Amino acid sequence: MSEALIPVFAGPSLPPEERPAGPFDWRPPAAAGDILALLERPPAKLCLIDGYFGSRPAPWHKEILALMARGTIVLGAASMGALRAAELHSLGMVGIGAIFTAYRDKRIEGDDEVALIHADERLRFAPMTVPMVEIRATLQQACRAGLLRSSDARNIRTSVHGIHFEDRDWPLMEEVCVSEGLLQRAAFKKLRAIHVPLKKIDALSCLREALIAVVPQKPSPAPPATCFIRALEKQL
Repeated sequence: MSEALIPVFAGPSLPPEERPAGPFDWRPPAAAGDILALLERPPAKLCLIDGYFGSRPAPWHKEILALMARGTIVLGAASMGALRAAELHSLGMVGIGAIFTAYRDKRIEGDDEVALIHADERLRFAPMTVPMVEIRATLQQACRAGLLRSSDARNIRTSVHGIHFEDRDWPLMEEVCVSEGLLQRAAFKKLRAIHVPLKKIDALSCLREALIAVVPQKPSPAPPATCFIRALEKQL
């Protein structure tokens, strides 16, 4: 087992300029096969933060289970990591942060809660739309700050949730809120100014937890070696 660096699959949740120093091996968002490729030299720990949804196949559950069976602690947070951790926490994957907790407790459902459009690695994974989980967090913060009543926040949340994640950016949300009489433009700009970067917050928590996580003495059981997982291995 490789002890040197902690592989971290990250993109728009934690772009390069936001990444802390540490024993981290930074990798782009995970796609199917990326975690499976680590089986030959399994790391002691791994952080799954971002992963692809539509443009490329997402990382499989069995990849994560296979790596954990080799003794790797797999921590997930923020985006794809939160989704997979909510699905696999009962089998040993470690979930971190508010987004994971909301998925685990079924207070939110669906990939579209964390999905967004972002630039590629050449443009430092810059986000171009806003994930619904951060809108929820921002509306909660606005209520705590006295900028919104709870009833108004619920109406805004319902309205912007109806916008497809590929189109849900600040300008369009502003137009929708103004046109529906939910907020005046000045009030919307105040809302945008207190944007809560929840994915970043959870991603940083994941890194901190990875540094102190203790590798289990007894690995998780290996998943069945299905024809599908063998076919994915052949593609690597």
